[in-house]
Amino acid sequence: MKKIYNILLLLLYPFIGTSQDIHWSQINENALYLNPANTGNMTEDFRASLSTRDQWRSVTKPYQTQTITFDIINKYNRKLGYGGSILHDVTGDGVFRTIEGRLNTAYTFVESEKEKYKFRIGMDFGWKNNQMNFTNYMFDNQFDGFIYSNYISPKEKFIKQQKSNLYFGSGILFTKELSSKNLFTLGFAIFNINEPNQGFYNVNVPRSRRYSTYIQSEWSLNNKTKIYPSVNYTKQNSYSEFIIGSKLSFTISKIITNNDFFVGTYLRNKDAFFVLIGLKSNRLTSSISYDINFSKLAKASNGKGSLEIHVEYRWNRKLEINLMHKKCLDYL
Repeated sequence: MKKIYNILLLLLYPFIGTSQDIHWSQINENALYLNPANTGNMTEDFRASLSTRDQWRSVTKPYQTQTITFDIINKYNRKLGYGGSILHDVTGDGVFRTIEGRLNTAYTFVESEKEKYKFRIGMDFGWKNNQMNFTNYMFDNQFDGFIYSNYISPKEKFIKQQKSNLYFGSGILFTKELSSKNLFTLGFAIFNINEPNQGFYNVNVPRSRRYSTYIQSEWSLNNKTKIYPSVNYTKQNSYSEFIIGSKLSFTISKIITNNDFFVGTYLRNKDAFFVLIGLKSNRLTSSISYDINFSKLAKASNGKGSLEIHVEYRWNRKLEINLMHKKCLDYL
């Protein structure tokens, strides 16, 4: 039994031994995951989003990830924002499951209306649970000489393994309006500062710190067209990710405001090239992206990477309407 456990741990090492976090292609759209200082960094009062990612379907059982986020601006102090997110991830044939919950808060501690810039700092507090179910694996004594069969008992006593831990992170954000047509953003964040242990069987496998640095810009080319170039760099232990690209938006309606179509192209170093298309209609924004893989796995994947969908909705508090009352005159 111990030998089998050791083999399973070896198979799972790429996922738990290196403690690599989930990554998104549409990282700029997934604002709270990018930087906790983004919490409440918006013109509207509320923001809710849903993201889903389906990866490596052409190679093996797909890796599937879903997350829901929500953040709000404080009603009495618009410099303060708070929110949270829930993430669910299932990895590979062994169905290695991750459930994660986060609470975020952020505050604008420096702001200049004259110079049109601001600094925000954010905190990230989370709980993570990893689960491994051995019933999804197949063993040598389940081979009947021709095929593997789940109906043949593996003759092993399995225990469902799970591990939970707490973690925290922090981030800082700087934005400046360079002109009426250009907005510049610089952000930096550190996640998993306490490096919690994720190992099973009393094995210490720290969840390494994840460093996120990015530069974003918004340029108004004319009244109908905007361009959004960005550079993102993420490092976690020996893993690093560099994404560079841009999206271009076009106003497609003269009647309805904030009705835009956008398209983007991005490059992830030594891994994939992905395209993005989306539509913003008033307060609702939806986008879809697809990764075209060119890494060493391309021979097995035939270039097919991942499909990712993001939906976001923003809204404001209801306006308080003060009705003017006048006393009616009495007529005889």
